[in-house]
Amino acid sequence: MTGQAFPGKKSKGASGNFFQQRVLEIVRAIPPGSVLTYGQVAALADTPRAARQVGRILYFYGERVPWQRVINHYGGLSTYKVGSGERQRVLLEEEGLSFKADGTIDLNRYQWRPSLKIIKKLGLPEEIAFQINLKLDYASHR
Repeated sequence: MTGQAFPGKKSKGASGNFFQQRVLEIVRAIPPGSVLTYGQVAALADTPRAARQVGRILYFYGERVPWQRVINHYGGLSTYKVGSGERQRVLLEEEGLSFKADGTIDLNRYQWRPSLKIIKKLGLPEEIAFQINLKLDYASHR
């Protein structure tokens, strides 16, 4: 289920740079009941260290993708800062995710690990599939 990430925010046109398109493809591929962090989406888009840019893209294009499935590296919701935290939480709970007492999500339980088939579909070389999953594991244990 998608929803308007930021009510009243007008989205930009459908065209965008390669990184934007890659981010949107990755976020669309995250299955219901799973999450990735902003940094993990950036790593999968082959642009490590671009977590903030991922957040910016979701701010403008959120209503087109399941934006609620992207969270911060602590397992928390960063969208409270822009007024959509409660909406994100509700959408994630509707997908079956549960929150810990501190308001975070257990990344070990809910983090999506894309299969080799998905890696290929996203246009990433097969040989880096293992490396990407290592990066995802590393990010979830910081």
